[in-house]
Amino acid sequence: MNWRYDLLLVAALTNLFYLVGMSAGQGPDRVRNLDVALKMFPGYHLLTVQERDSDVRAFILKHFAKRNPSVVRADFDGDGHLDYAMLLKNDKSEAAKVVVLLCSGEAKCRSVYDVDITGYAEIAYLRPVAAGSVVSETEAVDTANHPAAIKLKTSGVQVTYFQKGAVVLYWSKKLKKIEEIQTAD
Repeated sequence: MNWRYDLLLVAALTNLFYLVGMSAGQGPDRVRNLDVALKMFPGYHLLTVQERDSDVRAFILKHFAKRNPSVVRADFDGDGHLDYAMLLKNDKSEAAKVVVLLCSGEAKCRSVYDVDITGYAEIAYLRPVAAGSVVSETEAVDTANHPAAIKLKTSGVQVTYFQKGAVVLYWSKKLKKIEEIQTAD
C-alpha cells in the first residue's frame, strides 16, 4: 500500500462513520441543537432510563434500543424545521415535566407546551406520531365536546404513561397551540 491509498481509506472510513452517526440521529448538529434546547431549562436534565420504574425500564430497554424515549424530534408545526418534545426532570427535586419547543431555521426555539408530570415521571415515555396518522379519543372520554378522530396534518408526539394512559400532542394551526387528545386510559 502506498500513502495515498492509506489517506483515501482513512477519509472514506471517516465519512462512513460520520454518515452512520448522522443516520442514527447522533450527528454533531443534532447533539448541539439538543444542548441548545436543554439550556432553555436550567436545572433540568432529560429523564434517564435509570429514573424510570423497573417495569418501564425493562420495556424501554427492549423497545427503544436505538432512540431516547425522553426526546422526540420532528416538525410539529409544519414549518419545515425540526422541533423538540422532551421529558425533563429537575436536578435537585423530583419535579418533572413534558415540554414542546418549536424551533426556527436559526436554531432558536420557543416553548409552546409545558406540563408538570411529577407524579408520573417514572412511568412516562415519548414516541413520535407520523403526519397523516389518525388519532381518536379513548372511549373513556366523552367525545361530545371533542372530535371523535383527528388526522394529523403534521407530526405529533405520544406521551405514554406505562399501563395507565396515553395522550397525543399535536399542533393546531388554527389555534396556534399544542392540543391534546387522550388516546388511551
